[in-house]
Amino acid sequence: MYTEEYEKRGFPIKGFFIKLLLVIIIVLLLLWLVPKLFTSKADSKSSSSCSGSDTCDTSSIRALTSQIFADNLERMRDAAIPYYTAERLPKQVGESVQMTLSDMIGKKLIVPLIDQNGKAVDVEKSYVKVTKMDDEYLLKVNLKDSEDEDYILVHLGCYAYCDSYVCQKQTSTSVGTKSGVTNPVVPGKPTVSTTTPSNPKCVANGNKYYDRNGNRVSEVDYLKSCQAPKCQIVNGYYFGYNGNSVTKSRYESECKGSTTPTYTCTYRNGKYYDRKGKVVSHVDYIISCMAPKCEIVDGYYFGKYGDKVTKSTYERQCEDDTPTYTCTYRNGKYYDRKGNVVSHVDYIISCMAPKCEIVDGYYFGKYGDKVSKSTYEKECGSQKVEYLYEYEKTTGARFSSWTNWSAWDKTNCSTQEINCNDSDPSCLFKLQMLTRKEKIGTYQKTYAKTREVQKQTGSYNLKSCANYNYVEINSKLYATTTTTTYTTIETITSTTSKSVGTWKFNGRASYSNPPRDTESTHYKFVGADYSYCGETCTTLPNYYYDSYTYTGGLANVSSTTSSTTTSGTPLSETHLVGQTTSYAASCGEYVYKTIPIYGTITVTEKATRTEPLYGEVCYKSTKSRELISKGTTQTKWSYYNNTSLLNDGWVYTGRRKVK
Repeated sequence: MYTEEYEKRGFPIKGFFIKLLLVIIIVLLLLWLVPKLFTSKADSKSSSSCSGSDTCDTSSIRALTSQIFADNLERMRDAAIPYYTAERLPKQVGESVQMTLSDMIGKKLIVPLIDQNGKAVDVEKSYVKVTKMDDEYLLKVNLKDSEDEDYILVHLGCYAYCDSYVCQKQTSTSVGTKSGVTNPVVPGKPTVSTTTPSNPKCVANGNKYYDRNGNRVSEVDYLKSCQAPKCQIVNGYYFGYNGNSVTKSRYESECKGSTTPTYTCTYRNGKYYDRKGKVVSHVDYIISCMAPKCEIVDGYYFGKYGDKVTKSTYERQCEDDTPTYTCTYRNGKYYDRKGNVVSHVDYIISCMAPKCEIVDGYYFGKYGDKVSKSTYEKECGSQKVEYLYEYEKTTGARFSSWTNWSAWDKTNCSTQEINCNDSDPSCLFKLQMLTRKEKIGTYQKTYAKTREVQKQTGSYNLKSCANYNYVEINSKLYATTTTTTYTTIETITSTTSKSVGTWKFNGRASYSNPPRDTESTHYKFVGADYSYCGETCTTLPNYYYDSYTYTGGLANVSSTTSSTTTSGTPLSETHLVGQTTSYAASCGEYVYKTIPIYGTITVTEKATRTEPLYGEVCYKSTKSRELISKGTTQTKWSYYNNTSLLNDGWVYTGRRKVK
C-alpha cells in the first residue's frame, strides 16, 4: 500500500530541485533588470537637468580643479623640505617655525602659484609650518587660493634613506603610487606622492654593504659609517676610541677593555656626556667639559673655581678675574704679581722688587725703579748685591688623552682663545674660536615707489544740462553719458578685485615700473611682488596692481551747457518721442550740479617685508684632559735669565736669595 502510493506521487526531491532552479532564474533576472531601470531613470534625470545647457558633466572640471590644488600643495612641500636644514629647524619639542608663500617666493624657493581660475594664490595665507615632535618633525602645508583653503600634514625626519638633512617619512602602505610610498593621509586633504630612493643606505645585504651615502663599501667601512662603533668589537673587528678600525692591542690600550660606545663631552640622543663618558645633567656637562670660570653659560653662573654659583656669588668672585699665572714667564709672555701680561722690565719690578741690582742688563735704583747707569751708581754706590733665583721643573707628569673638540657653540665674541703648552701640567683645557656672519634676527624693510594717480582734489557747483553728468579732469571738462557718476572711483580699494559701477575690473598684474592713471584707466596698488628678490631685494621689487577701465563714456565738452563735444560732435543720447525712438543731443532742462575736480598727483606707495638681519656671530669649541699624575717637581737656584734652564722647561718660582 505504501509502495504503490509512493510510486504514484513520484520522488519528492526531484520536484524540490525544479522549484529551486526556477527561483534562481527569477533572482538572476531581477539582478539584471533592476540596475537597468535605475540607470535609465538616473540618465533621464541627468538629461532633463542639463537641458538647454552647453556642458552638463562637471566631474572633469572638478577633477582638474582638485589636481591643480594638489599640484600647488606638492610644489610648496617639495620647495620647503630641502630648505629646512639643521640650523633652520626648531630645536625644542613643541616649537614651530613658519614661512609664508611670500617668504618662499622672496627666498627664490618657488615661483608664484596660479590657481584653477588663473588667479595668484594668496601669498600671505598660504604657508608652511614645521613643528618639532618627540623624535621627528611635522610639516604642515597650507594653501589658500581664490576658491578654497586646505592643508596636508607630512612627517619629516633624518632617516637612513634621506638624501638631505631631513626628508619625508616613508610608509609601506600603497595608495596607487608606483613606489608604494605615500604621505601620511589627512581625511579630506589632497595627498602628494613621492618615490623611494633607488640606492639603499646603511644596508647589509649578504656580502654587499652600503654606507650612509648609498655607496657600496667594505664591511669595516659600513660599520664605521652606519654604526659609528667606538670602543667596540663588531664582527671580529676592533674599533678604537675615535671609531677607527684598530689592532687588538691598540683597542685594549685606548678602550681599557670597554665594549660599550664611549661619548665624551658631547650631546647625543637627548643626553649630555661629561669628559669621562658619563651621562650627566646640563650643568654638570658644562662644568666637566667647558671648565667655565667666571663665565655665564646658558643662563648658569660659574664662579672663579668653576662651580655653579648664584648671581651674587658670581659678581663677588668674578668682579676681578683671578689671574691664571702670576710672576712667571709662560708661552712667551711675562706675568706680574697681579696676573697681568707686562713687559720684561715691569715683570722684574713687580715680581723681584730689585733694589740696587743689575738684572738682565737693566739698572734698578735704591727704590726698586728702573734708572740709568749713572743714577744707579750714585744711589747704590757700594750697596750692590748679587742674587740667585729659584727655578722649578715638573717632570714625569701623566695626562689622559685630549677629548675630541666639542661641537661649535655660540659664545660672546670677547671670549679669548686658550692654547697652552701640552707639556705644562696646568694645561688641561683648550679653547678655539670661530667667527662668521650669519642671521641674527629680522627687521622690517620698506620699499617705496612713486607714481601719478587720478585723485579728486575738489568740486564746484555750476549750471548744467540735466541730461548729463560732468567731471573735470586735469583742467578738461568731460560729460559722462551714463547715470552712474565718475566719482565711484573713490570706492575702489586694494581688496575690491571686481567691477564697481562703470569701472570694469581687468585683473591683477605685476609691474616693474608703476603704471600711470589716465582719465579712463585706474590702477590700485595691491602689494609687492618679491619673486624677483632674494632674502633681501638689491633693487626695488615689482609691484602688483589691479587694473580698472571706465566704461561709462567720457566726451570732452567746452561747457556744462553744451550738448556737443569740443569737436562739434553731438553727445549721444536716446529720447522716446511718442511711440518712436529718435536719436538727438539735448540738454533737456538746466539745473545746478556738483562738478567733481580730478587731477594728477604724485603718490608714494610703500611695501614692507620682514627680512633677515646679518651680523658677526662667534662660536667656541673646547677640549680638555685630566692630570693623572703630577710627577716630580725639582727646584734649582741659578743666576737670572738662565736661558739653558728656561729652554729646558724650567720656570721661575718668584723667589730669590742673596748670593
